[in-house]
Amino acid sequence: MQLAGDTRILCCGLVCLDEVYIVRSFPEEDTDQKSLKKYKVRGGNASNNTTVLSALGFKPTFFGSLAGDASETEYLLSNFKQSGIEVEESCPKHLGYGCPTAAILLSSSTGSRTIIAHNPGLPELTLENFQTIENLERFSWIHVEGRNKEECMKILHHLGSLGGRRRIRFSVEVEKVDRGFEEFIPLADWVFISKEISEFHGCKNMTESICYFYKQLKVGGGIVVPWGEKGAACALRTEEFGEPEIFSFPAYPPPGGVVDTIGAGDTFLATVVGCLARGMDFRKAVDTGCRVAGRKVGVIGFEGLRDAVSDLIE
Repeated sequence: MQLAGDTRILCCGLVCLDEVYIVRSFPEEDTDQKSLKKYKVRGGNASNNTTVLSALGFKPTFFGSLAGDASETEYLLSNFKQSGIEVEESCPKHLGYGCPTAAILLSSSTGSRTIIAHNPGLPELTLENFQTIENLERFSWIHVEGRNKEECMKILHHLGSLGGRRRIRFSVEVEKVDRGFEEFIPLADWVFISKEISEFHGCKNMTESICYFYKQLKVGGGIVVPWGEKGAACALRTEEFGEPEIFSFPAYPPPGGVVDTIGAGDTFLATVVGCLARGMDFRKAVDTGCRVAGRKVGVIGFEGLRDAVSDLIE
């Protein structure tokens, strides 16, 4: 499978500072437990997407709100650079706000992660912010992390209205429940629906989820539904009427077992987006996403990801 090359992908959304505590097992309420290890890392969905794309050899660019005078921001920007990720020059820098953070408990016995996120009010991206990006046509693909509903709707409508010599394809992630993000579905070329959203609407599996959301897609739009250890499913809406042709792919557990599930979903999404941006058939792209995500949960963090998938990429 050939990836990378000169494919430029813009990822819009959150960057935050994660503090990860590796523990023997998830603690019971009102108990004490020493952590086995603690480390800090750059996190956030869109930020993680760029990390994975860079590891796979793509040329990702991050665009998101930054806490302009927070001490953590310097670390985040330095880490982007070390990871070979471009940060869009016009990222809004807000003075007087703290940096979003997350405390993550990573169980060494199961590989599961529990996240406690904190955002001290840093303003979300707006359409006005987005319109400061120059020369959008340099990107092969734009991915939008679903966050602020009102502004994300404006950004997606804006992307759908763009003309020019080459239409830029774009995707959106619909992850959080009870925020009305389902309204994003008809707007993007590809929509990623989380398991949580699916279950919120009563879907018991990924097939039911695609059947439920399929007719909300625009004609020509695609849907991807990851389901953790069950794999993922996808479909492409090719006509106004008719039922979806659903394609399902299994998960691929790592040979050495699961050690770290932090960012597994971000790894899957980024891989699929990258493959689609390179023109890969959508079915193969989703299968590749499952394979790469399977390798990721077998290593701690993202630093070993490129080596872990070296036989999958060229």
